[in-house]
Amino acid sequence: MKFKFMILTAIIGVFTGACKPKETITITGSETMHVMLQTIGLEYSRKKSGVQVTVHGGGSIEGIEKLFQDKTDIAAASRPVTEAELFNSKGKFESILIAYDGIAIVVHPSNPVRRISLQDASKIFAGEITDWSKVGGKPEKIDVVIRNDKSGTAAYFETHVLKQKDLGVKNFETRKNLKYSKTAKIVADNDEMTAAIDSNPNTIGFMGMGSALLENKNRVRALEYSLSGKDPFVIPSIENVYNRKYELSRGLYLFYFSDHGQKIDNFITYVTSEEGQKTVLKSGYLRGTLPTLEVEVKK
Repeated sequence: MKFKFMILTAIIGVFTGACKPKETITITGSETMHVMLQTIGLEYSRKKSGVQVTVHGGGSIEGIEKLFQDKTDIAAASRPVTEAELFNSKGKFESILIAYDGIAIVVHPSNPVRRISLQDASKIFAGEITDWSKVGGKPEKIDVVIRNDKSGTAAYFETHVLKQKDLGVKNFETRKNLKYSKTAKIVADNDEMTAAIDSNPNTIGFMGMGSALLENKNRVRALEYSLSGKDPFVIPSIENVYNRKYELSRGLYLFYFSDHGQKIDNFITYVTSEEGQKTVLKSGYLRGTLPTLEVEVKK
């Protein structure tokens, strides 16, 4: 009887160990970073079998708000944190740049327009240019699609393109109160943006370079971009973001509290490691850290 009890105890122990709940890390925020972080999370979970990484979207602001409400472990954002947001910080706040990304202005693959200047893009998204014939296309109405106000990409695009900050202080001062076109369709994420463009050849929108060139490359086409129209028109790519030829680019960040557990610090260390940064590159983004170089010293 004692022998049977010992066997039963051993079997229960095996099943209890197998069913032991995994330690979870929750990331919330940027839609631009969503797929990249899912891939990194899966690779990290394979290395750390007791850890499960869950990634939620919703936009950069959503991630930051949930971080400060203790409803997520890490916030993903396609812009730096603001001083106003830091005012609500309750802990040892940390910000780490993990990648660089270009913002692509995208159209339907069948659209004959191949390039766009910042000034023309600004006028289109403001509703000042409403016909494709004004920018080298067919005489068709332009349908504008933008992201909602939770999006870090939309906030960056509004400042740097719509309000023309990248053309200098003078331009920005004259357009700093400008808003997106009242007729623009507002979408929640890149999937909805892609669906809107895919279903309407006259639509124009914007999204992260990785989303445009990899995840949705058969459904949208990125336009070549120039600041003035007199400068060279450049396609968004890792190489062109790296050498600063593609001007419409920004950093991608993870925000977290370093005093909220070792599991978070361990994950951040992995993301910024050589292995994690290789996944950043494979996802279509420029790595945020320089590669580790091994130097052999000759004696």
